[in-house]
Amino acid sequence: MKIAISGYNGLVGSHLCEYFENVINADILKISRQHLYSDANLLGKYLEDADVIIHLAGAPVVSVWTKKQMKIIRDSRINTTRNLHEAISIMEKKPELFICASAVGIYDTTSLNTEMQFNYSNDFLGKLCQDWEREARKIEKDCVRTVIFRLGVILSDKGGILKKVLPIFRLGLGGKVGTGEQAFPYIHIADLMEAFLYVIKDKNTKGVYNLVAPEANTNADFTKILATCLKQFAFIPVPAFILKLLYRKGADVLLKGQKVVPERLKTEGFHFKYVTLESAVNSFLR
Repeated sequence: MKIAISGYNGLVGSHLCEYFENVINADILKISRQHLYSDANLLGKYLEDADVIIHLAGAPVVSVWTKKQMKIIRDSRINTTRNLHEAISIMEKKPELFICASAVGIYDTTSLNTEMQFNYSNDFLGKLCQDWEREARKIEKDCVRTVIFRLGVILSDKGGILKKVLPIFRLGLGGKVGTGEQAFPYIHIADLMEAFLYVIKDKNTKGVYNLVAPEANTNADFTKILATCLKQFAFIPVPAFILKLLYRKGADVLLKGQKVVPERLKTEGFHFKYVTLESAVNSFLR
């Protein structure tokens, strides 16, 4: 099986490349930034033999949201997905499956959200995810099975939030972010990789999936669990105004959280290995 992956050097992409090579002996085709922005005909020729295309590329969302940066964040997702759609539409041999990343940031912060509800946020991230998914869904019209994963906070010791905060918490200098009351929808990297493999293997899967663990938690829960696992204190909160000074509106990614349920994965019988935040955090500290 040949699997083409954009964003292959990112946190999720690097894990998936190694995982697919080792677990199913897949041939990995790396889609570079140059490929994504090339002529659709050239991109299509490059992807011609791919059985699966996974689109993960996009500029970092946790950043200073200047007008220029917000345009970069948006264009790096919308325009590349649009170009992939155009490339796939002219390919003679189309992929069996197209998987596109999205985010739980599509939802508002007040509702309990399953895939069957449409309580979408009207902020920058919410609108971005809606437009991104709209572009991805166009690929279905080319008779290509399409899956969209709305990703939560990814837990991995190789990057993401854990790599950033572990050194601070080990020193006993950790604390909650803002009030700590914001929801913390997480997914362990091992469960994430299994979910990607699940939709590749099961030909009946399609559409949107919330890729988060079943347990509901808050940022304060994460703070307490991480500190307890490390046998450290966590009494130094990160004030909201500091984050707003650093990231402007980009601080919303850290200060707000969505209550999300992986209803479709649960209903379909997908097995989560790390169903509690405590077990997920502990797995990286053994």
